[in-house]
Amino acid sequence: MAPLPPVEPDELVTQLPSQPKTSGLAIASLVLGIAGFCTAGLTGIVGLILGLIGLSKISKSGGTIGGRSLAISGTVVSGLSLALIAILIPAMFGALDMAKGAASISNVTILCKAAQTYADGHHQMLPPADTWPEVLELNGFPVSDLYWDPSDRQAGRAYAMNGLLGNTLQVPEPGRTVLFFECNFGGPPSGGPELLPPKPRHAGKYVIGFCDGHVDAVPPEKVNQLIWDPNVAPPGE
Repeated sequence: MAPLPPVEPDELVTQLPSQPKTSGLAIASLVLGIAGFCTAGLTGIVGLILGLIGLSKISKSGGTIGGRSLAISGTVVSGLSLALIAILIPAMFGALDMAKGAASISNVTILCKAAQTYADGHHQMLPPADTWPEVLELNGFPVSDLYWDPSDRQAGRAYAMNGLLGNTLQVPEPGRTVLFFECNFGGPPSGGPELLPPKPRHAGKYVIGFCDGHVDAVPPEKVNQLIWDPNVAPPGE
């Protein structure tokens, strides 16, 4: 058998198939997608865009640009980071709102207990509705730090007393009769449901304390079922 002719180095190089260059957009997409879990999805947005552009360029390159699997991974990871943040952010705000609502319930609970304790020492007579903040303070009940809503302590007093109780705790249904309730910021110290904010401040429900001392979060559609005037039955009864 005749020997093979020698192959020049330059000729050998031209015979080897060229390796496609990995797409820089694909790599950047994956890196930014992973970082999106730590940046509240901000880099995930860029990663998703770069991944889609990278896929398009790889498809049009005719095999000269590689990294298709990286681009797909970057696009998927970036999308997942955005989806996760989209779920977590509302949940975080919801949890914060619930925490503020719980603090508001705590404030109203203490106000109800202070009014009850005052009445126990004054022949079951509640403090005057129009001056209850000052009267409770003068009688040793430190409630001045409870007037404000946890969501905005600078907006003014956030709670009012039912002005129709006639200075007494002796009501037919104390568990349904309103004693304290959240009101428009800076509104009058006493009144009725007309003082309620147009929209509840916490989780879509009004924080309302009752004459028996318990506090509840009441949806707007059930406000009229509460007893505001102990001498008048609520509608539907």
